[in-house]
Amino acid sequence: MRHVDVDLSYERDRWRARGAGLEIVHAELRGIEQQLAARLANDSAPLDVELRFDTAVLPRWMLQYHGHYCNYVLHVPARGKHA
Repeated sequence: MRHVDVDLSYERDRWRARGAGLEIVHAELRGIEQQLAARLANDSAPLDVELRFDTAVLPRWMLQYHGHYCNYVLHVPARGKHA
């Protein structure tokens, strides 16, 4: 299984994902995940995308929720296959 690392930050009311040669911006995390899966999936092998939150750039008002924002792995199946 392939593996890539992606850093997440929150800037100007948008989530930003940077890594694996990509930079994706979206208002919602789900949108980030969908775009990552669409751009990184291939026909040969599934992929694990390790998303790491950069808590240093979280806005102050979100720090109270920091326990809900943690590092996680997005499993991307090979194209044409479902997890």
